[in-house]
Amino acid sequence: MATATKDKAKTESTSRCNPRLVKVGSVFSRHSFGVVTEVSGNRVGLRNDKGFEWHVDANIIEQEFSFADQFDTEEEVSRTRAIEVMSEHSHTAMTIVFRKQPDAKAVADILKAGQGSMSDKDWKKLVAAQVAGEERTMIGHHSNSYDEHRRLHFSESGVGPRLVDPRTIESLIVNRVKYAVK
Repeated sequence: MATATKDKAKTESTSRCNPRLVKVGSVFSRHSFGVVTEVSGNRVGLRNDKGFEWHVDANIIEQEFSFADQFDTEEEVSRTRAIEVMSEHSHTAMTIVFRKQPDAKAVADILKAGQGSMSDKDWKKLVAAQVAGEERTMIGHHSNSYDEHRRLHFSESGVGPRLVDPRTIESLIVNRVKYAVK
C-alpha cells in the first residue's frame, strides 16, 4: 500500500519532498540558482531559476549564499589553473569571461576593408584583435559536463545552456575570488 501512495505522489507533483512529512529534526539540503529581485533593509527578495520567489534576511544571505559577481581578492593564474578552478567549482554561481570563436566571414570582411589603408603596425593590431575573437561575459553555473569537443556545458542565468571552450577563458569570479589569466 505504501508503494502505491509513493507512486501516486510522484505522478501528481514535481516537488522534491512531501511537506506534510517534514518534522523537527529532519535533515535537508537545498540547492538552487536565481537572481536578487529586491533589497530592502535587512530583507532580500529572491527568484530562483524555476520562478519561485521568497524573501530572506541578510544574515542568511551572508552565511549561505555565494554570488557570481562578488570578489574581495584577485589572483593572476595560468590558463591551466583557471580551468582547474572552474572545474573544481561545479554547481557554484560564477562569472566567466572568455573569447568567442571568431566568425571567419566577418573577420575576412573586416580585414579586407583595412588592407592597404593602414600602417603595418596598425594592420598587425587589427589582425590580432580579429583572430582573438570577441570577449564575452557569462554569469551562471555548470555541472562539469563537456561535449565531444571538450567544450563546457554552461547554464547562463536568464538565457539557458551555452558551450564554452575552457581554453579561451580570460578570467572567472567564484567564491569571492577573481582569477585572471596571465
